[in-house]
Amino acid sequence: MTRRFRTQALLACLLVLPAMASAGDRTVRNDRRSSTDQLSRGWLGPGPSPVELVRSHQKPLPADKQAASLANAIDLCVESNMYDLDAPGAAVAVVLDGETIHERGYGLKYRGGSDEVNADTIFRIGSVTKQMTAAAVMQQVELGTVDLDDPVTDYIPGFSVGGRWPADRITVWHTLTHTSGFPDYINSIGGVGEGALTRWAGRQNSVGHQAPPGSDYNYANPNFMLAGLVAERASVVPYRDLFKQNLWEPAGMHDTTFEPQEVINGDNYALGHTWDPGSQREYTIGPRDSDYWAVGPAGMAFSNVGDLARWALLLMDGGAPILSQRSTATMQHPHQTLHLTPDRFYGYGIFIEEYRGLDVRQHGGNVTGFGTYLLWVPERRFVVALVTNVDQSLYEAAYCIVNRTLDPPLIPAPDLTTDPATWKRYEGDYLTTEADGTQYEGTVYLSDGQLFIRGDNPDNPGE
Repeated sequence: MTRRFRTQALLACLLVLPAMASAGDRTVRNDRRSSTDQLSRGWLGPGPSPVELVRSHQKPLPADKQAASLANAIDLCVESNMYDLDAPGAAVAVVLDGETIHERGYGLKYRGGSDEVNADTIFRIGSVTKQMTAAAVMQQVELGTVDLDDPVTDYIPGFSVGGRWPADRITVWHTLTHTSGFPDYINSIGGVGEGALTRWAGRQNSVGHQAPPGSDYNYANPNFMLAGLVAERASVVPYRDLFKQNLWEPAGMHDTTFEPQEVINGDNYALGHTWDPGSQREYTIGPRDSDYWAVGPAGMAFSNVGDLARWALLLMDGGAPILSQRSTATMQHPHQTLHLTPDRFYGYGIFIEEYRGLDVRQHGGNVTGFGTYLLWVPERRFVVALVTNVDQSLYEAAYCIVNRTLDPPLIPAPDLTTDPATWKRYEGDYLTTEADGTQYEGTVYLSDGQLFIRGDNPDNPGE
């Protein structure tokens, strides 16, 4: 009998997004692909973040740098990670005890250019946008216009999905915790303009969910697209205006926006860089590229490290002036286990984890051409905000900075092994569903005292 299970693809949440530079933006290269070609390789996700990866990749400072100043140590963390990723530029802000102790830019705004990144340079921040979408929803909860336990269909009448479980079983809470059962797949971008989210939602009636809403965690960008639409409908304000007026401006985040033209007018922005293994070329991404309004609440905002640090401090310090202390605490509560390790959870747009005895809040943002990592430790009022212009975040630098600044003790990883005598029960044939809904068959079997999986490569069936 074939069993059914879902593979948690937290480390590779892929979203198809075009990546073509606009004529009005600065470009480095003249070679441009058609939008059809670009649809094959864009992505949007939280990036690598499990503590186990960080532990295995953490690099010690060279002996000649051990006595260096903290600022130099932070610089080395960032520059080492940039070198590993071949990133043209990056920026960092570090806050300790509520005060900024280091803030600077590194490298270039675009490869081959001469404009240097500084601490105010604007980057796309990808999925770090999700916690801001959650905050917009929580504002409506405080106003009494949204109840997290209500089905999303109360706010989006006529919304429907395909498959076995109807849309009216999806609550607002499910969207904020990635537990709606929605696959991480977007079958319609929805174009631009204030109706883009509504148009996208109206085309979901053929998308079958992977599991009953509320039954399991699966990181999926459509969850926060739905949450953004709920906030838009409840407030009767287009979400791009809502975020600017009710979140970012009151929080003092004056450089954060969804609007490419605002970024261009400010004339201090980085171009993204993404490598296409097929053509063996690097392409640059300008502010107008991938400007998909429907995807905005899931990861299309622009910001800089100063604004991101202000945002994290606001969440640590009780939420004023945009949220109540209760709402900010609710956003950072460990609502949903990730089914990865016992100490990793998801709040509302925020990962919660224990790292070397520290209570850490964090989220990465990987969008075509850009990588962001925002991490904070409430007990120390400590923040690390990192941005770069390649499509992988500087997460290794983030934890390197945690180690150099807070010097947490080394704590052995928990023993998560299981008794080999119990492994036989896992043998059998499985139908595997990836985060984006792709399905393929696999077999789990024992051989020479080891447990193996043999299955089709979903990219090359039969392999």
